[in-house]
Amino acid sequence: AAAHIIRAATLPRHRTPPRTRSRYIMRGVSNKLDSSASKVVDERAVASTRWLSLVSIDYVDPSGKARVWDAVRRPTTSSDAEADAVCVFAVLRGKGVVESETLLVRQFRPATGGETIELPAGLIDDGECAETSALRELREECGYVGVVRSKTPAVVLSPGLSDERVVLVVVDVDLDDERNANPQQRLEGSEFISVIRVPIRGLVNTLDAFTREGKQVFAGLYTMAWALENAP
Repeated sequence: AAAHIIRAATLPRHRTPPRTRSRYIMRGVSNKLDSSASKVVDERAVASTRWLSLVSIDYVDPSGKARVWDAVRRPTTSSDAEADAVCVFAVLRGKGVVESETLLVRQFRPATGGETIELPAGLIDDGECAETSALRELREECGYVGVVRSKTPAVVLSPGLSDERVVLVVVDVDLDDERNANPQQRLEGSEFISVIRVPIRGLVNTLDAFTREGKQVFAGLYTMAWALENAP
């Protein structure tokens, strides 16, 4: 199906008040023992579905006290996989584009009970590297083709809940490439995704506007947008 592309209006650049920085850097302020002395001693399966597993983890804290932590695993990830999933930060450029744009996706997430605003993303298939997975997900969800510029190491998404790891891949998309003239999504039957083209500049303002509309913004996307605007 032809990708339904929504062009977000360019919003005024987000302005932040001047910040004052402390002249002092606090080091070693905790009176707790070093957390690196903690260790996992056992793990028990509690429940499992095709996509998720609930486990109970026995571990010992730095003081030697035995504790228990419940966590979620992804049973779909192979043991030699680079990560569980990828997120794609597409950078769109072309002769008719005044400033660089990126692609966001809007979709209903049952776990949140509503629509979310995210980066294109998906699970890494068996035998795939992160770069191949990123290009595939970008093509399937958004209809665009591109070239990988860079990627991050595998990083954890929500370590208090899960060990799920993700690689963020930056992909350059040439809008003058004839393959991107009429982007066609290749969605699975359970996927209903709207593609949104937005300027990278002022991305925080764009995400704030979505939040006011009742959409829930992916934390990783918001953090990246905030850092891009607030870096010294």
